[in-house]
Amino acid sequence: MGVKSSYKIWTQQMPKNKKTFLLITAFTSGMSIMAVEISASRLLAPYFGTSLFVWTNIIGVVMIALSAGYYWGGKLADRRPQLSLLLKLMLTAGIIFIFIPWLAQPLAYLIDVEKIASASASAIIFFGSLIVTLLLFAFPLALLGMVSPFIIKLCAQDSKQIGNVAGSVFAWSTVGSIIGTFLPTLWLISTIGTKATITVFAIILIVLASLGLVTRKRYLLALLVFLVLPVLGISRLPIKATAGLVHEDESVYQYFQVVDAEDERRLVVNEGGGVQSIYNKNKVLTGMYYDYFTALSYLVSAPEKKVLLVGLAGGTISNQLNYYFGDKVAIDGVEIDQKIIATANKYFALQNNSLMVHNQDGRMFIQQTENKYDLVIIDAYQKQVYIPWTMTTQEFWQETSDKLADRGLVAINVNASSPDSELLQAIANSMASVYPHVYLAKTSGQGSWSYLIVASKNEISWESLPEAISQSEMVRIADRLRRDMELFQYDANKMILTDDKAPIEFMMDRMIAGYYLDSQ
Repeated sequence: MGVKSSYKIWTQQMPKNKKTFLLITAFTSGMSIMAVEISASRLLAPYFGTSLFVWTNIIGVVMIALSAGYYWGGKLADRRPQLSLLLKLMLTAGIIFIFIPWLAQPLAYLIDVEKIASASASAIIFFGSLIVTLLLFAFPLALLGMVSPFIIKLCAQDSKQIGNVAGSVFAWSTVGSIIGTFLPTLWLISTIGTKATITVFAIILIVLASLGLVTRKRYLLALLVFLVLPVLGISRLPIKATAGLVHEDESVYQYFQVVDAEDERRLVVNEGGGVQSIYNKNKVLTGMYYDYFTALSYLVSAPEKKVLLVGLAGGTISNQLNYYFGDKVAIDGVEIDQKIIATANKYFALQNNSLMVHNQDGRMFIQQTENKYDLVIIDAYQKQVYIPWTMTTQEFWQETSDKLADRGLVAINVNASSPDSELLQAIANSMASVYPHVYLAKTSGQGSWSYLIVASKNEISWESLPEAISQSEMVRIADRLRRDMELFQYDANKMILTDDKAPIEFMMDRMIAGYYLDSQ
């Protein structure tokens, strides 16, 4: 019996089964669209990051593809209202999704960000991720966009209640979208990985389409076994080939790597635009901005220094504090990513006697804790080079002020191309709108983008800092802080970041683009 005759008997003799199958198809299509959209951001993260530009491209491409699918799907359904054609569209989409995880890396590498970033970093991220997203996802998503109008046409052929039919189809599709949003985020991506997650939903589409197309159902078992092979194979592939790679993984927040470079170990996230932690078993200081946070601790005269570290990562700063102060320091280290904590324990010697680890969002921890701290360090970065905007606003700095001891300090590391950077100035001005004493300094040599902003309710005596330190290597850092720290003057006419408006990503991207354009 052929497909067409099977379809004819089904539509004539089993209308309930037909409608149920079509609604399940709507559910599956909606689920797969959202699952692929969520997974797309993680698939591109190792190469382009997960900035607002990347997310804009993904959402934009998905909406464009679905719009095209709705339009052409409606036209095609009117001309050829056949279940077999609908299932072939789904089958084609599923087959394409099977190959996408294997194509992402070679396609992304065709756009060599490092070689052409001098043209404009933001432009490369934007247009590079746009091109890759279009090539990988636009066509199969357009095919899935054709599903809803097709199902409405098939369900409403013998019905006068077209509104009711359309409502049911959209309801089932939306419920599927809800499942497709939560399932990858809360379970699949962090359990089996992004590539395997996309493959799983591709298999679901292929199997469902085959149920309607294959007349001999016993062949479906062989098909399913064959389709499981890509999941097993792709789960064993490295996510991103990197020299010195020790470990890589994905969490619900990010893709990250542990990389050995020369005599040190580094923790990097997404495309590796920034180093989140450094570990060297042979020395404590790194020569980077982490060392300056440790030097600030010598400004605290309390017998036991109470430190809050937001953005614990691999524990570079907490290890330094423990090394220099031992039982005279108590550190609350806050890290939102549980997988980063586990990785830091295994590869970065995270745990020490001074540290208490808290797996929580940094701002929420500050809001909820009843502790008072002598030093609050904000070293939280998301999406490789972006400070979470929630930790830059006037309201946030007020919350930190409420948790400081009488002569406490709060400090943040900011990546900026110059002291006049819009981003740096906005963060410093927002801090100065809360704290009467705010200081700013570059933390390393020429060409570095690292700046340190320190704020307090009291005036800070930088001149006395080197005298409070006995270790020669720390004295050099303290002497530089003494020499370079400048008082920042609050200006009510300049930007103040608030919980209502804090365009951190846009300021960072404009700064990067401006830097490269000026250097040409």
